[in-house]
Amino acid sequence: MPPKKPAQDWSWINTISSPDQITSEHRRRAAGLEGLIPCPFNFDLVKPAPIELEEEDDEVVETDSKGKPKAKPSKNKVQGCTKQKCLRNPVCYNHLGAEQVVHPDALKHYLEDDAGIVPVDRDRPAGLRNLGATCYANAFLQLWYHNVAFRNGVYDCVTTESTPLYHLAMVFGMLQHSNRQVVDPMGLIEALRLEKGNQQDAAEFSKLFLSVLASEFAKHPNQKLQSFLKDQFEGVMEYSTACQCGHVSRNNSTFLELELSFRNNSTLEECLEDLQTPEKLEGDNLYNCPACLRRRGAIRRQVPVKYPPVLHIALMRFVFDFKTLDRKKSSASIKYPRFIALGNDEYELRAVITHEGKSAHHGHFICEVWDEAEQAWLLCNDEEVKNLSERPAKRPKLSLKLDGDTHSSKDAYMLVYRRKDQNQVVPKQPPSTVWDKVMAHNVTLREEQNEIGVKQAQMEDEFDHLNGLKKHVLKNLPGTDHIVPRDSLIKWLEARHFAILHEPFDMSPITCSHGGIDPMKTDKCRLISEKAFDQIQLLNEVSALQICSVCVEERYSQEKAGSSRKEQVSTFDEVNEGDGEYVISKIWLDKWRAAEPTSGQSPTDIEYGLICEHGGRAVIPKNQLKSRTCLISAEALAILKSIVGDFPLIEVNQEECEECLSLGEANSEIRKQRSEETKLDRQIRRLVNKDKSPAYGLDYYALSTDFVRNWDRFLQGKGEKPELDMGLCEHGLLDYDPQMEKPDIMDGNGWKMLKSSYGEREPIVIQFGPQIQHGKKTYVSSSRPGVCLECSTAKRADFDIITIPIISVIASSSPSKSVTPAPPESSSGPRGNGFPPNNGFNRDLNVNERKRTNGITTYGQRSMRSKSKTSSWTYEGTKNTIIKEIKVHIMNKMLGKLTPIQQKITYNGRELGSEETIGSIGFLRGDELELEEVVESDEIEEDEVMLVDEVEGGGTKRRRRNNEGFGGTALLARIACPDCTFENDGAAPSCEMCMRPFKVDEIL
Repeated sequence: MPPKKPAQDWSWINTISSPDQITSEHRRRAAGLEGLIPCPFNFDLVKPAPIELEEEDDEVVETDSKGKPKAKPSKNKVQGCTKQKCLRNPVCYNHLGAEQVVHPDALKHYLEDDAGIVPVDRDRPAGLRNLGATCYANAFLQLWYHNVAFRNGVYDCVTTESTPLYHLAMVFGMLQHSNRQVVDPMGLIEALRLEKGNQQDAAEFSKLFLSVLASEFAKHPNQKLQSFLKDQFEGVMEYSTACQCGHVSRNNSTFLELELSFRNNSTLEECLEDLQTPEKLEGDNLYNCPACLRRRGAIRRQVPVKYPPVLHIALMRFVFDFKTLDRKKSSASIKYPRFIALGNDEYELRAVITHEGKSAHHGHFICEVWDEAEQAWLLCNDEEVKNLSERPAKRPKLSLKLDGDTHSSKDAYMLVYRRKDQNQVVPKQPPSTVWDKVMAHNVTLREEQNEIGVKQAQMEDEFDHLNGLKKHVLKNLPGTDHIVPRDSLIKWLEARHFAILHEPFDMSPITCSHGGIDPMKTDKCRLISEKAFDQIQLLNEVSALQICSVCVEERYSQEKAGSSRKEQVSTFDEVNEGDGEYVISKIWLDKWRAAEPTSGQSPTDIEYGLICEHGGRAVIPKNQLKSRTCLISAEALAILKSIVGDFPLIEVNQEECEECLSLGEANSEIRKQRSEETKLDRQIRRLVNKDKSPAYGLDYYALSTDFVRNWDRFLQGKGEKPELDMGLCEHGLLDYDPQMEKPDIMDGNGWKMLKSSYGEREPIVIQFGPQIQHGKKTYVSSSRPGVCLECSTAKRADFDIITIPIISVIASSSPSKSVTPAPPESSSGPRGNGFPPNNGFNRDLNVNERKRTNGITTYGQRSMRSKSKTSSWTYEGTKNTIIKEIKVHIMNKMLGKLTPIQQKITYNGRELGSEETIGSIGFLRGDELELEEVVESDEIEEDEVMLVDEVEGGGTKRRRRNNEGFGGTALLARIACPDCTFENDGAAPSCEMCMRPFKVDEIL
């Protein structure tokens, strides 16, 4: 096994008698660079690394306990040689960057990293880019695109370029004619104002988006197009109630999708029958008949009387669990046929939306759809689109089976059937406004391909020359002729441009103050051969340094001195017996015994406090004599003098300095007098912050920080009695915010006592409330006088170096919900002189609304989004610190688990850019930055929208959660009035034009 780091060898010291006899071999041994065994080099530099062939059929493959094949050991790997173990091994030449140099795809990676990847024309249907968590939208966009009749209708209806309908046509046009393998739906997502990082419910998106499109179609002058969506997707459901008297009440309602509940192993036909199962109205649920004017028993049922040409069937996969009071995903399996009879028509399965994942709170939506042009089933999984016949044989999540007419799935979320009697629809071309842009995209793609291709061709020669130089150095690298810094060698071998090859090596990590190689830092170096060094030196200013002779000679002298010191200490101990006659410093003697440097000080030097400033014996308290002094005999004193020279003597019986003794008595009297003078002040000082839980609504009196500091110095005898300075600014107001900075306070009795000693002053009166205001750190609710914004802000902005708190937060509720803040720990009020528990970072739903009346500042409340602390960091910075540096600091603290791109840092509610500085954002002392993790996955968070199915009284209804996931988006941004057709805001309770009230129904 290779050594972990060089082992310094100083055993040769006793083989020579003077520094002049130290050789280069001695210096190398001192640095641990002799006798090292290099690790075998992992890389074949003569020919490309071999490509492993597939297993032979008759080869024996080892398996683990679960029957899975074990990974084969690497043929190149050197036993015991790893990047971590060999980090400090000067003769290990692996893990330095040779992997990139000899990699079979080194040229490809070089060209792609520096020139870019040449976009490839697609050879199959295009996928849709997932913009963060938009898989739910991508699934339906692919489903609608492959509905040729619907696609044609969208093309026919496009009028202007400012509507969601136009952006949908652009997505369809790109999927149809773009040469790119992946289409970016960003235009549509932004037009709908969807949050790219928030996963939503796919069925909810479909329903709302079709509603938006219906309003767009309704505006078209062509009457056929006005009803296009209804003609395609709208069915009719009849609701009837038959009274025992014979009267039958009937109502018709339209639907865009059938919502079916199901049990495990249910068939689709059974679910459709259950939908039409009659319901008896009896007992407490009697029917109030309008014909017989009596409450009587009745039969209620719902029956689809008209099925649309394209039928969407929503399977109620997400249900509400009344035991856990949370939604969950049903794992029940449902069987559905390829062909099904509905009414008098036969329908054929054309698409399946699948939800992958076991939880209702996260997962991934994919679409399996029939392509009419290709006459094949496609799997649409965001960027990846492939024929279902190409899917992996063991993929467990796909719904469809290519054999047979009945399918079964535990993840099917929506089924789409199309009536068979419809003629084959001929695909139309996009309108000119879309066509022109699609063609422009293709021209841009061609230009990108040409530009990147030309750039890559130009860079091939550069790569050949660059890599050739590196291979020549690597081939000759092993050797012991020269010492170079490991990190600089890695940087040189990983260089992607000639400019880096010409940069001088940074020798500072391995050099000493004398300019040579530090023998104690060779764990940061590599030994290389003369040939490799000469090749590097032709391109680079790398110094040919040797092990520093000065450092080695100093260590040699220390070791020799240490050997002599042992003999001296032994002789000293032998003669230092009996009662001591002289006093020396114990600290000095301990250093001398340990061969530590004493900086030329003598055993009785004035620095050790044995001799006073008057030249006599210093006064040392009796309780310090053993720790500061020791006694030695006359023989031991003679040995010390022979070693360190003459020094002032202090005899055991020598009297202490009379002048020092008189001053000590005087100081004692002064201290006694000062103690009497400050007796009252000490009593008053003990009243400051005495009440750890201030009562709500009572007056407390705050003291300025400067006064309390000077007061404490006075009580310690280090200063004069201070003036009672209240610390107000030039405007007569507070220059600090007592809600942000901890004030020193006392109650009314304490304030009266303070005034009796220091005179009358206008007080600073503060009161405490039951909770902390949002963004503040104390329970202070009001102050008199108020806070001067100008001066307090200027004071908080005045800093050179500052500790910046970074608080990791998570959203705890939406703005529409109310959250009860956590109560204080003490029932009588806030603890710790107005500061909340947990270091003052509690969060609630209150935001400060400051009002000033007659010089009194009070703070009101309004509701906002609540956040809760999860973890925190600090960063020492200046006004020039950029946010990117803080993000890198957090990433390092998280061991790379939270990269800068996954971090959203906000200050006062505003997201900060990576290049902004602490000074440019106006950061104030006492404030904090907030960090949220940007989730770049297809997860559905618990507080986001889902359609939740509730089972009630044997029936099932679908309700929308209170937290509306599409709130604020264009999907809910307009409601067309049925009377005047005026389009209103989605949250409007009534029409702004004709005042017609809108019916809000929680049952969808």
